[in-house]
Amino acid sequence: MDDLSLITACLLLATCLAYPSYRDKIPNGYNVSHPCIDGDVWDGVGHENRRGGGVRNVFGKDFQLNGMVWDASLCNMDSDGDGKTNGVELGDPNCEWSMGSTPMYTTGLSHPGICDPFDSKLCDGKPSFVDCEDTSNKKCPVVEEPGTFNFTVRFPETPVPAKETTYICVLMELPHDKDYHLVAYDPVISNLEVMHHTLVFACEGVDEAPGPLMQPLECGDAMYSCRTIIALWGAGAGGQCLHEDMGILIGGTEGIKYAVMQHHWNNPELRTDYVDSSGMTFHLTPKLRPNNAGVLMIGQYDLNIPPGVLSYSETGSCHSECTKQIMDGPINIASVANHMHLLGKAQYTERIRDGYSIPLAVDAVYDYNTPVSHKHSTPILINPGDELKTTCRFESTSRSLTTTFGDATADEMCLAFITFYPKENMRTTECAAWKSLSSCELRFQTNRRGCDFVKMDNFSHPESQEIYSSVSSLCALGTCRKECLGYVRELKKHACFSGDVGSMRRAFGINYGEQRAEVIEWYSRFDSCDGELAIEKYKAMMSDEDINAGATYRPAIFVLTTMMLIISFF
Repeated sequence: MDDLSLITACLLLATCLAYPSYRDKIPNGYNVSHPCIDGDVWDGVGHENRRGGGVRNVFGKDFQLNGMVWDASLCNMDSDGDGKTNGVELGDPNCEWSMGSTPMYTTGLSHPGICDPFDSKLCDGKPSFVDCEDTSNKKCPVVEEPGTFNFTVRFPETPVPAKETTYICVLMELPHDKDYHLVAYDPVISNLEVMHHTLVFACEGVDEAPGPLMQPLECGDAMYSCRTIIALWGAGAGGQCLHEDMGILIGGTEGIKYAVMQHHWNNPELRTDYVDSSGMTFHLTPKLRPNNAGVLMIGQYDLNIPPGVLSYSETGSCHSECTKQIMDGPINIASVANHMHLLGKAQYTERIRDGYSIPLAVDAVYDYNTPVSHKHSTPILINPGDELKTTCRFESTSRSLTTTFGDATADEMCLAFITFYPKENMRTTECAAWKSLSSCELRFQTNRRGCDFVKMDNFSHPESQEIYSSVSSLCALGTCRKECLGYVRELKKHACFSGDVGSMRRAFGINYGEQRAEVIEWYSRFDSCDGELAIEKYKAMMSDEDINAGATYRPAIFVLTTMMLIISFF
């Protein structure tokens, strides 16, 4: 993580009133009501996002300017301009409250950062960031149906490591005495300061626990090959209520019996005093719905967002030829959740058929702290041969270094999570691209655009052995040998060492290979004549007349242009 990104992340943490440490600093910090949803609490008191994080509201700005301190000065302000002081709205009308004490009033509170009633003369209508629609599962009808029950799985209270990014997993047992459908779920978040997201992965085809139950372990081997996503939550989001025509099959003979719950903890301050016991509440019903549901992830894995730009876009496509391979019949998309990180500004996910596009999820203004699940009451039909595509737009003016794909909050992502039915018509849970290479090329094909991966990755095969040993012996580090130039000139045309395939093999070898140091050295030798190759490219672009006409000033122009070509070549 670059220094600027770390500083930015720390500043975001330092000004986030949604965090428990800051809610403790104001009276009734945990009891501030939503202005237009009865019984709902606005957790992020100082933020426009009711669940915390992101843009601060007027009270949050005043709180920050006051040094994150509740005193008579802040108490007597009327931050939202509704005619009531912050103290009156938060139950401390006489400005006498101090941390740890009980405010004068704990009921009849209002929000100090939202002017209400909206139709009063002092207020200018409802603020655009206030959503009066209840998106929680309190209005999910199936939750209240007879027979529907819930159970909550939470991590035991676990210390959060003093490192920026931690993926922590527990293996859990699901009810499996009979068939159930998982029809809704709600997050249970105990530490807003570290929780980035939660994913629940099904252990399909497993009848016995593949590891110790409810033992928090850093993910990796602790995933136990459980890879099918069945539930997801991201910072700022609420619960999910599945479409009435589908449910995720749990228990019985064919359903899921065990799953892994994965938390992503984000701790850029490297604090040692954090603990967390977050989890999820799952709602199950024995009244099975018509279809089993599944989740498909699409997107782009290769991101290299240049610093200091106002707009930079990337796309990830599950191509039409790929959907023919991974689908056994049509599916119906019921909801889509776009996902980027802090640089994300807009995202568009679509279905393309015969050149025509239908939107699946449009976030014209994307806010990492306020994720949206785009639900389709009439599900959208996807046929084998349709293309599923997501386009992400980023702004990187806050960064001084290139931002790449990664798990940390300061890294970036360009993904979309698609909930669909019937699950049986989709053979995979992931169809994300790497540059122009589709998921099917990456996962199911051994020959990718003329490159035989099985042969090239087998170091004992005569052809691959000849290539790797020739570069190692003919090419030197830091200098271009004549014998190397002739060899790599042709090798760089090879399907395995050119285009997106060559770029992918290089990136995966350098970043994920077991012999990373050796791979880096080999590619350094392989690239040792790139300057000379750039000069050859320049000469090939010039005609004899051009060269003769510029003979008198050729040296200076040649050197300057060559330098520019070399720079662009890389």
